[in-house]
Amino acid sequence: MTQCAMKNIDKSDPRYDKYAQEVKQFEAEYGEDWEGTAIEYDDDCVSLPSYVVEAAARGENFRTTTLQWLGKGNIKDRVNAKCESAGNTGLLFSAAVTKDYDLMTFLLLNGADMNIMISIGYSVLSALIGNDSWSHLTTIRLLLSWGAEVFVEGSRTNSQELKQLVVQMIMEGNVTVANLISSELGGRRCKIVSAPDNRDDLVGKTCVVGRHIKNSSQYEVTVEFTNELLVLGVDNLERFDRTPQDPGYFVECKNNKLIRRDFESNEECRAFIASLCADEGGLAEVDPEAEAKAEQAAANLLAELGLDDLEDPSSNAPKKGARSAPPAGKKRNAGARRRGVSEVSRVERMKCQKGRGRKDGSGSGLNNLALMRLMATVLDSSYLPTATYIYHHLVIIFNAAAY
Repeated sequence: MTQCAMKNIDKSDPRYDKYAQEVKQFEAEYGEDWEGTAIEYDDDCVSLPSYVVEAAARGENFRTTTLQWLGKGNIKDRVNAKCESAGNTGLLFSAAVTKDYDLMTFLLLNGADMNIMISIGYSVLSALIGNDSWSHLTTIRLLLSWGAEVFVEGSRTNSQELKQLVVQMIMEGNVTVANLISSELGGRRCKIVSAPDNRDDLVGKTCVVGRHIKNSSQYEVTVEFTNELLVLGVDNLERFDRTPQDPGYFVECKNNKLIRRDFESNEECRAFIASLCADEGGLAEVDPEAEAKAEQAAANLLAELGLDDLEDPSSNAPKKGARSAPPAGKKRNAGARRRGVSEVSRVERMKCQKGRGRKDGSGSGLNNLALMRLMATVLDSSYLPTATYIYHHLVIIFNAAAY
């Protein structure tokens, strides 16, 4: 702002020297190349440079511009940055407007607030359903699956306000979006908690809810990973929003390019994210009860596998009563054991995923699918550190048996 004022006044103006001094003080604090960098204010708000938002407005390469700016600092500190000069527009809002679904997912995986609001108090979802919502159907579905809600004028809409929005959408011809927004589970990611017609295999699987069939109070749903189409009642479903720890798929950034990873199951996706967190030293929020349950689940799982002589996850000392010899049929790699969890390499995990057997052709007894299923027991406990511990030790044992 001060620089702009300097450009618009003559050097003979008395204010020029004052503005010049302010610029020097600012550059002394932030550096002469401060433009395009994040400036953190006392309220922990990070300022989003206007050129990033303008790239979206002009239809230029918004994705690359965003990824480059995010890469200049801590991504998790920047994903919720806002541009004050553009009505507090943020990255998620701009990505939604430009229909960049992978970028939206990348931001959400890194902690973007799905209900972040612009200056007039509208959340991203609210802004989309109030303006040509029919053209943003995929974006709206994505936001709903991550748990986004409708906020207007700074607060979540009540039932009466929501009805008015739905009526407005119907009058504008946006019936599909109106159906999603007006129903309890429309567009949401859900877990199947019970299934009709002896389909017990569906219980525990996740699905994305589609159209609400009002006459029967049922929903059309699509089962994740298999894309099976079903019609289920509200009693069969439980809302299960996507989270950074359990998204169902993954988008990562390499060299300012986004790469989407799809998996064959939620267990495989969770295990992949757990391994990333271990490699990068990431920490999950710890629930004491979840930790206790996870520790017990870990102990039971290791005992069942005959691996209960492994170290305790929270201690460097071996467990009491540890056996002196490895289980029959499994030659343990002592070197790998000594290296510990932190030194398990990516190469070892890749070998594990290939599911190699022993040289004699008898097989290792633990293939990739088995690993993922075993991981599910611990991952469902919501305590990631223990899950990661189990995962890495299973990898070590698998690799030791494979050679």
